[in-house]
Amino acid sequence: MGSRLELVVASMLIAATSVSAQVVRSAKSGDWSAPATWDSGKVPTTGAKVLIQTGHSVRYDVVSNEVIRVIHVAGTLTFAHDRDTRLDVGLIRIQTGREPSEEGFDCEGHLDIDDSVPRPALEVGMPNRPIDAKHTALIRLHYLAGMDKQSCPAIVCCGGRMDLHGSPIPRTWLPLHTTAKKGDANVELSDAPASWKLGDRIILTATNGQVDADKGTRRPGRRNVPVETEERVVKAISSPRPAAGEGPGVRGAMITLDRPLHFTHAVDGDFRGVVGNLSRNVIIESADPKGIRGHTMYHRNSQGAISYAEFRHLGKENVLGRYAIHYHLVGNTMRGSYVLGASIWDSHNRWITVHGTNFLVIRDCVGYQSVGHGYYLEDSTEILNVFDRNLAVHSYRGKILPK
Repeated sequence: MGSRLELVVASMLIAATSVSAQVVRSAKSGDWSAPATWDSGKVPTTGAKVLIQTGHSVRYDVVSNEVIRVIHVAGTLTFAHDRDTRLDVGLIRIQTGREPSEEGFDCEGHLDIDDSVPRPALEVGMPNRPIDAKHTALIRLHYLAGMDKQSCPAIVCCGGRMDLHGSPIPRTWLPLHTTAKKGDANVELSDAPASWKLGDRIILTATNGQVDADKGTRRPGRRNVPVETEERVVKAISSPRPAAGEGPGVRGAMITLDRPLHFTHAVDGDFRGVVGNLSRNVIIESADPKGIRGHTMYHRNSQGAISYAEFRHLGKENVLGRYAIHYHLVGNTMRGSYVLGASIWDSHNRWITVHGTNFLVIRDCVGYQSVGHGYYLEDSTEILNVFDRNLAVHSYRGKILPK
């Protein structure tokens, strides 16, 4: 009994220590890796709560496995364009203020917006200057002891600006040009896959009706029904030779896969299997997909947009409002915002949720494996949103959420 009590007390002390972690504040603008940027004279390490103060711009310039507990961005946090970067963090909150908050859902920052001062901002690339294709920017969301499991880990924009922009991909998914047969390791696309790269993760969609689907589930981890959508990795890209009688431009490109196909993916007139590219060079992911997952959201009066970013292993299953990408009761305040060419896959709670929000453009996105509706209008009050040329593959039945 005594040993059990000691373990409980020890756990409580660890949690209390985590929650009361020292706040490291920016002392001036500068690189994250520079000790002089911080009031402590030391670069933030695992467990730190970080405040980037109003008027300061900090450039994140490292690949680090230090797990920062909270980053409260009241100034600007911008990711370096000239190198790979990796940030492991429990919560990023983009909001005015002087004290880091561990609230990963609710937001007070949208209540009092002062447009005479610059907005707090997270910049992982910008629309006119995305992260270069030669580099990768990765944010890994970790749950840390003492945080609210319902709302953390997360990236939450509370009346600030959140911009996430990877290297553009003109076509994020393409139809097949000819049937890809079982055993093939080369597939022919209908158009050139500009900006696709060797090593990209792709999917080939199922084209055979699976009438036994209602007898089980295709969902990973619970799957008892075969799935004919196949995941592969691009090993080579080349231009195919045109067949006799075909002129230039008739065919797209040949993709070589890392291993042969297990199923046939048909082309029959206008009915065609398609190939979707899941890889992007700006990535938001849950560090522990089998544990407590993360989510991202914009609140009312926020700014910013998303293009060619990858959101993987996000979404809190059976938790209302914790989605991979979530516009939450924004109304008309983010008119002009968009999600362009994003990849959202292995989500445990939808892909993109547009809730009480108008005037968005959702275009050229690839959604793969979602619990619940993938592209989701929550209240049926949302108007004048544009959904254009998005791919949706494998949306699984989930539990009906309250309200």
